[in-house]
Amino acid sequence: MLKINLCLVLLSTLIMPSCAKSPEAPDEGGYQLNPTVDESAPNGIYIPKNLDDAHEELKKMLPKDLITKMKNGTEDDMVQYHMGLGGWFRNNWGLWGGSRLSKYFNSLGIYHPDDMSGIILRTFWCHLSGEPQRLSEKISYYKEYWKSVEASKETSPNDVTQ
Repeated sequence: MLKINLCLVLLSTLIMPSCAKSPEAPDEGGYQLNPTVDESAPNGIYIPKNLDDAHEELKKMLPKDLITKMKNGTEDDMVQYHMGLGGWFRNNWGLWGGSRLSKYFNSLGIYHPDDMSGIILRTFWCHLSGEPQRLSEKISYYKEYWKSVEASKETSPNDVTQ
């Protein structure tokens, strides 16, 4: 067990610097993240406990010019960060399962990491812009989406016969 833990620590020290670099493609003006260190966290990076905490962490870890760019855009513009920064959330904040942030979202009825990161990004824009977050609206959107996916599975034929 000790060997496994040592290997994980070594592996994380090799991988983490590359994860902390540019979550955005270089042609989008890549940026450097500065996440809060938390030695007790599985990957050594602080994992927020809820949405407000995530917003505060983002204000600390993102470069000021990126925060300004986000604030000057629209809520819909935040989708451009889904793959880069959103992927960083999913991987480093444990949204794929088990982290306290993923459990927070689960308690709201949100289970898919893409939905969680989308909510974080969109509500962060609202936070920066002084707009209402409309969290219940966003949660309802994703719940309805997944209901429709399940309904289409139930109505789709399992096998095609002629």
